[in-house]
Formats: sequence, structure tokens, C-alpha cells
Amino acid sequence: MALIAPSPVQRVDPRTDHIPSPSGGGQGGGLWWTLVLRGVARGWRELRKMRTAIILLAILALLAIIGTLLPQLPQNPQGVMGYVLRHPVTAPWFARLGLFDIFSSWFFIVTAVLMYTSIGASMFIRVPAAWRRIRTPAQRNRALGAEIASIIFHGSFFILLIGVLYGKAGGFVGNAAVVEGDSFVEARANYDNLSEGVLSTNHEGFQVKVDSFNAAYWPSGSPRDFTSRVQIYDGGRLVESRSIQVNHYVDYRGVKIYQASYGWAPTLKIQTPDGRVVEDGPTIFVGDPQLANGVVKAPSAGPGNQQLGASAIFMPDPQITNQAIEPGTPQLRNPILLVRLFRGDLHLNQPQNVFTLDTSNMDLRWRGALRLGDSVVTPDGYRLTFAALKPYTDLTINKDPGIPIVLAAFVIGLSALLIGLYLPLLGPEQRLAPAKELI
Repeated sequence: MALIAPSPVQRVDPRTDHIPSPSGGGQGGGLWWTLVLRGVARGWRELRKMRTAIILLAILALLAIIGTLLPQLPQNPQGVMGYVLRHPVTAPWFARLGLFDIFSSWFFIVTAVLMYTSIGASMFIRVPAAWRRIRTPAQRNRALGAEIASIIFHGSFFILLIGVLYGKAGGFVGNAAVVEGDSFVEARANYDNLSEGVLSTNHEGFQVKVDSFNAAYWPSGSPRDFTSRVQIYDGGRLVESRSIQVNHYVDYRGVKIYQASYGWAPTLKIQTPDGRVVEDGPTIFVGDPQLANGVVKAPSAGPGNQQLGASAIFMPDPQITNQAIEPGTPQLRNPILLVRLFRGDLHLNQPQNVFTLDTSNMDLRWRGALRLGDSVVTPDGYRLTFAALKPYTDLTINKDPGIPIVLAAFVIGLSALLIGLYLPLLGPEQRLAPAKELI
């Protein structure tokens, strides 16, 4: 019987992480692969360190802080629109970087993946080592208990990840601007903006009526607090009457309703020369409360080239100096509406933003200022009236079924962290000897 000689075993030089290339191979290709493997090995060693995981966690915390300082599209698209209008220089850059939807941005996702890879790689080494020590009676001491608690603490991050993913998949987040006195029905079609998970079920269908809205201001005029007084109806029956404030939400049937922002909804009444009223309802204006922009569209005013559209700026407390008008405080003191009326084709057969007006095929017919209650008749015979003014509240509605899992992860992680920190202090200092390799 012929004997087959064993093939030589490749050995790795521990000083260089170098795997010798086969004899006869190209020196250039072998060197390139050596550098790649060396870089991967070095990166993997750094990624396995808990110091790396802590750095990545700090980066995630910094990105989360940015997400709280800037308005986010899933929760507050009108706030994003207002920010874009107020900051025309920085807003496009923030949008390119994904800072208006930071929790879905590529760098947030990459950082989170690296952090969990780092924790998982560390646990891949620590868990078997702890198990070997458990099987060795001499190793069972307080230090081993602290090590196990530390492993549980890091494992709680994966429980947290499960809760977050389940909450995203089974829940939804949206927003709705509701004018004072109007109602909102919690149904898919009624949201101004809605993001649903792939496992999201039917909506609850209850009704939220905004009875009143009130804002309080600091002496400087900046908003101090704003409150929406709401009533919740379910099946036509009043079930709850609550106030929604910033950081004080209403929770009904697992759906949380937050106070996100507020603004103004002027009513610009438009009548045609023959007396027809083609527009007479409140319009949501976006931007700062002290300087908001809005668009009114009246396609029923006439055929394609006779439709009406108006772009307007609203100021609740304008500062008027000579012929100049500047925004003042957001307090309602002397409201004014600056209007530009256009006539022509509104291009309603094309997708368009409700907050913008395409005037490419329209003619400017009138421009001027209206105070609350004022009316004006344009040279074409159209009557414009600043008929009414109401505030609106911008509500964020969120359902997250993963919250109980997230809370459980927090409790488990915090408990394990406290045990890991204080258990070694309950007696004399104890150290863990290196675990013996099992053959």
C-alpha cells in the first residue's frame, strides 16, 4: 500500500502576522495579499477590544444628540421644511449628510454595525473562557461572578437591538398638523407624513380633537411652552380629555401622541369677479411662528390658464419701520399677511409640493399686505380677504411595540453593570487565573 506524505502546514509568523506565499508565486501578488491580510488581522484585533466598542458607543451617542437638536423627517417634516427656509446655506449640506434623518443615515448604521460586531467579537472570546472557569472549582470566586455579570451587561445590548428592530418593524411613526377646533382620525390616509414597519398592523382608528391651543412666552418673546388640549374619541365615545405638552405625551391603546411644534393657519378668502368663493379655509403655514410661509391654490377659479394661486408670508408681530417690514416676536399682536396673487396654470396634473407654487406659467396679478379682517379688490375684480386666523398644533404619533423589550434590556444591563462593579468589593481582592485550554 502506498503511503502519501502529509502536506506541509503553513505557519504564521506571530511577529508579523505573515503567511508565506507559495514558492514560485509572483512576488508582487504575494506581497499585496500579505499586506491585506495583515491589515485585516490588525483591524480585527482592534475591533475586538472593548475600548473600541466604547468609542463607537460614544459616536452613536453624539449622533443621537445631533438627532435631537435638528428636526427629523420621520417625526417633524414641517420643522425640517422650516429649518430649510431659515438656513438656506447649511440646510442643503445637512440634507446631503442625512442629518435630517440621522437614525437611518449610512454612518449611523455603519457605526452601529461596527459597535455590535465589536461587542460580539469580544463575547465570542469571553464566554467560552468564562465557561471553562466555571468548570474549574478553583476559579469559582467573586471575580468570576463579576466577569459573568460583565458578559450579561454586554449581552443586554443585543436584547436592546432586538427590541429596537422589533419596534421599527412592528410600529410606525408619523405626524399630523391639526388646526385648533379640528380633528384627526388615527388612520393611514390621514397622516401628513407616515413611516411604517414591515410588520405594522392596522391602525387604531380613534379620533383626536384639538379643542384649544395655547402658547406661553418668555419676556424676550421666544416660546416658553405650548400646550394642546385634546379630547380622544373611540367609537364615537369620549374616552379621555388630556393636555399634550413638550415632553408630556398622551398614551392611548399603545399609541403615543407628542407635541412636536406649532404654527399659524391663516384663512385667505378668494372670490372671483362673478362672486364665486373659490377658497375659504385655513391653510397651514410652515416656518418659524414669527415668520411663516404658505401657499393657497384655487384650481376651481377657472380653466387651465385662469386658475389662481397665492404665495404668502405671515407675521404675527411685524416690526414696521418706514416702508420696511421685519418679523418680530411669535406673539399675536398685530398680524399681517403679505400676499402675491398669481393667475395661470397651476400644473396640478404633475406631482408637486403643497408648500410650493410653480409660477412658471402664471402672471402676477396683485401684491400687497392685508391685516386681519381686511379686504381688497384687485384690478381684475378678484376679492381677497384675510378672513380668519387660527393656530395649529403639529402632533407626532408613534407606536413602538418593542418598548417592553428595550426596558427589559435596560433593567438587565443596569443590574449586571452594578453587580459587575460592586461584587469584587464585597471581599478581599480576587483575580482570575488564565483559563486552561480544554483538549
